[in-house]
Amino acid sequence: MKKIKVEDKWIGEGEPTFIIAEVGSNHDGSLKQAKRLIELARQAGADAVKFQSFQAEKLINRQKLPDAYRKISRLFLPDEWHFKLAEYAKDQEIIFLSTPFDIERANLLNEIGVGAFKIASGDLTFYSLIEHIARFKKPILLSTGMAYLDEVEKAVNVIKGENNEEIVLLHCVSTYPAKLEDANIRAMVSMRDIFNLPVGFSDHTPGYVTPLGAVALGACVIEKHITLSRNLDGPDHPFALEVDEFAEMVKKIRDLEKALGDGEKKPTSAEMPERKFARRGIYARCDIPRGTILKHEMIKMVRPACDGFKDLREILDKKTKVNIKKDELITAEKICEEI
Repeated sequence: MKKIKVEDKWIGEGEPTFIIAEVGSNHDGSLKQAKRLIELARQAGADAVKFQSFQAEKLINRQKLPDAYRKISRLFLPDEWHFKLAEYAKDQEIIFLSTPFDIERANLLNEIGVGAFKIASGDLTFYSLIEHIARFKKPILLSTGMAYLDEVEKAVNVIKGENNEEIVLLHCVSTYPAKLEDANIRAMVSMRDIFNLPVGFSDHTPGYVTPLGAVALGACVIEKHITLSRNLDGPDHPFALEVDEFAEMVKKIRDLEKALGDGEKKPTSAEMPERKFARRGIYARCDIPRGTILKHEMIKMVRPACDGFKDLREILDKKTKVNIKKDELITAEKICEEI
């Protein structure tokens, strides 16, 4: 499976999980708060911090959705903030990302030099935007909330149609918060197997049990909202992780990665001494004279294994070449091959 590189981080099988701290709108219209969240995301161990780049008039019809228009109008990032936040993220040594919701904002992010583009679940069928972003030839994190498989396939084909193969599919449930019973993280595995692309999970469930489950199932990317407090007023705060919780999630993911290993079934180096002690060897239960036909009641299997036989069937009904004392290990040179 192809690996994707975002700045200095690789995404793909065998690589550490790429963890995105999704600020979204949790900056609450404050540049100072946005910078603080960048700093805290880096301290919590995130690989990237992500914002949302939109213009209210290009996202929502104010006549159809006046309340939503009013709410998001105060949460947009001015152009100059993008440059300031990207520079601050660079200073903090964390990757700056943002989701563009229109072509102008996509161009702005490309001008800034973002290492990848995130496409929101709601825009999975906004093909002109996807096509435009694909032409930048940068990695695309494609969120798939609310989607049927054929819709995912079409969006993937739009990207590939622009000769861009740098795609990561993010399973997502677009409810806020999402119920655990709706998470269906096995769908992420299905997309990986069908499209042969790196996959991840953009999570809106409470806590972080589903991200851990996703990593165990092969997620290469985890995206999770971060906030200073879930009690703050704003659409993304209630289902986000507070900073200490986010840091705990990162630690659990890193611990889980250690436990997952490389998948090859073999003893660890630490197990090798235990193999000798815990496995059983074949010993004489009593003194056995030379020329004796070995029967079950003459032998016992006890620890340690040592270097003798491991399988009773290899020695039963064989004749001894030498006298064998009680508790002596039975080895090949002590028995005849044939009776």
